[in-house]
Amino acid sequence: MPEIDDRAELAPRDVVSWAISNQMERTRHPNVYLELTHLKADWVRRRFPGIAAICAKFELDITRDRIPVRPGAHYMMGGLTIDAECRTTIPGLWAAGEVTCSGLHGANRLASNSLLETVVHGTVVGKAVSRAAAEMTDDFRALPLQNACRDPDGEPLDLADIRNSLKSLMWRNVGVRRDADGLREALENVERWSSYVLEQQFADPTGWELQNMLCVARLMITAALDREETRGCHVRTDYPDLDEKNW
Repeated sequence: MPEIDDRAELAPRDVVSWAISNQMERTRHPNVYLELTHLKADWVRRRFPGIAAICAKFELDITRDRIPVRPGAHYMMGGLTIDAECRTTIPGLWAAGEVTCSGLHGANRLASNSLLETVVHGTVVGKAVSRAAAEMTDDFRALPLQNACRDPDGEPLDLADIRNSLKSLMWRNVGVRRDADGLREALENVERWSSYVLEQQFADPTGWELQNMLCVARLMITAALDREETRGCHVRTDYPDLDEKNW
């Protein structure tokens, strides 16, 4: 890492992820390795008990063995736009935390900022919702959770297969590195799957979750296509520079 960024292992996550991804592509290897052998074994075990336990299940001793690592989706930066009291643009809907685009993180969330956001906005939204609820009448009605949908044609949908394919597609084309060709390919596939899945009426969370995943995936791809620049963790290899004029 020192030859890539002066901050080495303390570099921001997007820099580290980019470096790992490049190394994996260059070496044609599925991961890189993290080594802790230069640290005292007792300290490592006390400091990282959870990681030590997980690695032990795969017969890896983190104090002696190399630990295989690769980038992974960790946090969603972006979502529902909220105001200072965590109100969205939809009357009666408040939001806080990872689901929101609060402006607190900028283009790249720093470590532990999500915890601060949760504490601050959780308090803010709790107070705001309590005040709003106190002013509402007790006349509540549940909206029907049904929609008119077409009868499924042919064989039932293989939801597990679509879900796995969607996850693989999003990692390949909308992951650490993005470009127009990959994003258009992703959008084409997501729209094709959506044409089958979104019109179905499911009776269990598996189907609902897949519908939500397809909706979020389409929003992410569309936003990534529109933003023809590189900023923070959004890396467009075909637009590698910041575009301060348009963004």
